[in-house]
Amino acid sequence: MRGKLCSDEEFIDAFRRVGKPREVAKILGMGVRNVHARRRSLEGQYGITLRSINSQIGQGGGTNAIARRLEKVAEDRARRYESEMSISISDGVVLVGSDAHYWPQIVTVAHQAFCRLAKDLKPAAVVLNGDILDGARVSRHPRQLWEKQPTLREEIHATQDRCAEIERAAGSAQLIRTQGNHDSRLENYLSANAPEMEEMDGTTLIDYLPRWRAGWALHVNPQTDGWTVLRHRPVSGGVHAAYNSTLRAGTHYVHGHLHKLQYTPWSDYRGRRFGVDTGSLAEPKGPQFGYTEAGPLNWASGFAVLTFHRGRLLEPELCVVSDGAAYFRGSKIGT
Repeated sequence: MRGKLCSDEEFIDAFRRVGKPREVAKILGMGVRNVHARRRSLEGQYGITLRSINSQIGQGGGTNAIARRLEKVAEDRARRYESEMSISISDGVVLVGSDAHYWPQIVTVAHQAFCRLAKDLKPAAVVLNGDILDGARVSRHPRQLWEKQPTLREEIHATQDRCAEIERAAGSAQLIRTQGNHDSRLENYLSANAPEMEEMDGTTLIDYLPRWRAGWALHVNPQTDGWTVLRHRPVSGGVHAAYNSTLRAGTHYVHGHLHKLQYTPWSDYRGRRFGVDTGSLAEPKGPQFGYTEAGPLNWASGFAVLTFHRGRLLEPELCVVSDGAAYFRGSKIGT
């Protein structure tokens, strides 16, 4: 019973008996990182929690405290999307990535940089602002010629793997995702074609990512001068979407969906606020986007870093991928 040769049932049984990832790795002949990755994958796939035996219970914080918190989150997470989520951040960083369209066998430069900054900046929250899943085979759009498309299962497993990498890098950060139009393809397809499966395990993306709080919009510091709304879709589209969104929302407004990477300030009697388009964690010319037919794209790979000081949002910062490398604050990010 070694490594990939062991079945899901054997892995689950070994983890439940031993309860320590390092010991499980020795028993199954796997790397510790692979044990953690498979554990998270199986938790999502089967809707279970593989609980670690914590040798440091009662001894304070550290990695084990983070693991306990994540397990509690997974146990308590309701299988529904919140309409409007809310968090408060006085001083801290919110890392925001969008439109990853995670694809099997592809780990982008932007994703690697996102994980690196999640580790280095120690953010208060990490937000995936919609469309982490692509859902090519359950799309309302037809297949393009004879293009190769992964199965939904392969896409979900790739999404779980990438999100697990972010979880490990993010430490004690709150893990939050907003629902994108592509993310909804899973539930939309099942509700339209197999409505009798409603509320069964595996019929919502929440089941596969139990540690991530999920909803339609996230409000950071609501009803304050630092009120910032994160939502996948802009309030208004077009070339001036970021500008129009903050103007109409009356708050700082952070969106994805358009795959552009930019921010636009707007000032009035109430002060200065920002509209932010968080770009894409995917590569603009990736296989997910064959429908663009090799046309010119005003898209950019990268993500946004939001810093709050005394509850107020400071000038947004962008991490941009250029010529195959990621740059932040004037320096190349090593991955």
